[in-house]
Amino acid sequence: MTDTRDDRDSLGLALLATAIGLLLLVGASGTSLALPPLGPRGWAPPDLPWQLGGWTVVVLQTSGYLLGGLSLWRHVCRPTPLRLRSWHLAALAALVLLTAPFGTADHTNYAAYGRILVEGGDPWSVVPADWRGGVDPVVSQVQDPWREATSVYGPVGTWLMGLSAWLGGEVTRQVVWVWQVVVVGAWLGTREVLVRLGTARPTVDRWWTTNVVVLGAGVLGAHVDTLAVCAMVAALALGLARRPLLAGLATGLAASTKLTAGVVGITLLWALVAERRHPQAPQPAHDLKEMRPNRDSPAHDLKEMRPNRDAPAHDLKEMRLGGAARLGGAARLVIGSLLVIVPAHLVIGGHALGRIAQAGGGISYAMPWRAVYTALDLVVSEPAARTATTWIAAVGCVLLAIALWRLTEELTHVLAVRALFVLTTAYSLGAGYVLPWYELPQWLATAALVGLLSAEGWRRFRPLLLLLLARSVVLALAYVPGRVHLPGDIEAVTLGFRFVASPLMTLAVWAALWVMWRRAPRPTAVGRRP
Repeated sequence: MTDTRDDRDSLGLALLATAIGLLLLVGASGTSLALPPLGPRGWAPPDLPWQLGGWTVVVLQTSGYLLGGLSLWRHVCRPTPLRLRSWHLAALAALVLLTAPFGTADHTNYAAYGRILVEGGDPWSVVPADWRGGVDPVVSQVQDPWREATSVYGPVGTWLMGLSAWLGGEVTRQVVWVWQVVVVGAWLGTREVLVRLGTARPTVDRWWTTNVVVLGAGVLGAHVDTLAVCAMVAALALGLARRPLLAGLATGLAASTKLTAGVVGITLLWALVAERRHPQAPQPAHDLKEMRPNRDSPAHDLKEMRPNRDAPAHDLKEMRLGGAARLGGAARLVIGSLLVIVPAHLVIGGHALGRIAQAGGGISYAMPWRAVYTALDLVVSEPAARTATTWIAAVGCVLLAIALWRLTEELTHVLAVRALFVLTTAYSLGAGYVLPWYELPQWLATAALVGLLSAEGWRRFRPLLLLLLARSVVLALAYVPGRVHLPGDIEAVTLGFRFVASPLMTLAVWAALWVMWRRAPRPTAVGRRP
């Protein structure tokens, strides 16, 4: 949707600026309950000359997420454009690079796996605690319980970790800072590709660049998911530009960075197959704005867009040729993906692929499925309970996708964008193991979809968007402050919120989606066009 209001929401801007400032302050203040120790800084940027207390960190992070979420909530209820200049982006990127990652200790894992790789080891088979007697200056900084965990990341992501380790040397803070540069580049690169897709800059900057979940959990946390999303949006752009082989290569990069990012290839393949079944459906264009539905089209124009069974033979021949071309496009998409995925995983070995695949069996405390797993664990063995819960969650994801497909009916005719939103959102809401930064693909798809909405589409989409926003903020709060070992009083509060508030919020969203699905109108014949 293109913003139509010219006035500025001063309060919303103040909320957003304050939220970002609070989160930046946490990252710039050195070791805390949100930020693990990284040792000497070397040539990396220095910290501020103070350290934050435990409850201070909790208050700053909580306030940052709440104020940022409130700013987005105000925008949904009262849309106003967010116009960022180039210097705004440059300043924000520079400020991010003056912080250290927080809200997680994953960046110490990335540094360690990269270090093991460049030193000749295999991060998919060697745990950090065993590497060189546990005294390596970089690997020794890994926090429990990940000291006993091998890499679960794809080869491309791990090779980039290796590049960071090679450039950063033997100082952990330097390695992490190089990794941050890569993450910030991916974050801004994703923004640029979204803009080139035709999404208005204010929309991209509202739902991607300054979105507190993306910025706070993904970018300021320096998560590998940010890199995977950059490859995803490249694949989406190339697919919509009718370059299936290149789109396949980008899909391979995404899946080889983080396996779940390969969903973008499924959506592109889905779109190609659907177009083959409906050859007269509207075609994606280089500029996504061209694909916005024209709701003022007369009925006879809409009729002309449907397949004509009485068309002359040469027209039917052209339709068959078009179908063959789309089938060829699907083949090139698959081939392009395999050209990256197969060699990359052959290089790292089958054991690494098994380790990556095993990572999908976790059950998050912040999801309702944890209660299911706990109940099953009382009557069956732990592995059986985990497997059963994982499959139940998978069924839940399918049901959520069906509901979301109905709720997004006729919002856009760009099937790949709609499918990407549906699948990534269903995963975020229904998977067994979900963390705040796992939602980055959902917000990528949301930014692309919002940019395609008409005024009526925006009106219909707003209730769903508010639900997703509220749930994402609650999930982010469930992982404040972020480190595993916490003082007793803070641990009681944060784990209580994670075990109770987050699952209940997700259940509430499920219930709301069920009600919305029941009330949604049945699709019309025209609405079935891909």
